Amino acid sequence: MTAQPTLAAADSLFDEHSNYTPAPGTEYPFSISDIARATAKLLGQGWTAKSGYWGVTGTLTGPYIAEFEFIVDYQGELTLTYTPYPVDGFPDAPQLPDGVKECGEGVYLEQASVADGLDNLAERSAAAIRAVTGYDPADFDFESSASRQHHIDTGRYLRKGDAQSV
Repeated sequence: MTAQPTLAAADSLFDEHSNYTPAPGTEYPFSISDIARATAKLLGQGWTAKSGYWGVTGTLTGPYIAEFEFIVDYQGELTLTYTPYPVDGFPDAPQLPDGVKECGEGVYLEQASVADGLDNLAERSAAAIRAVTGYDPADFDFESSASRQHHIDTGRYLRKGDAQSV
């Protein structure tokens, strides 16, 4: 015999008109993939983001082989997971911004919540990615035809000076 939910528990799911509450799509003003997209915009040229299934993840790509996946981990932390590749040249000991902590899969934004707002979470994420990667847009060639072609072929721009070797 299966226990029936109590009337109080069932009632909390619906409003006085028997509509699900909160209404679908209204509980959270943005998704995790929105944070990835807003972060790509802040990082600028050479960075793109795409949504994962249902918008519960987002993947950020840039001028590196490593990709950053935005997820909420099992502890509820907004986490940016990535696998560093030696060719990317990430700093060995990055100076992470305040409120960004290392974890086994990457970094997470300490005590981040939807109440922080999309713009704030994107700014914190962009700062974390700049620290982890050592990213400086001045290091990359966004102008040469060889670098633009490389971007078309691979999705990544060349570092300055690499266009001559291609």
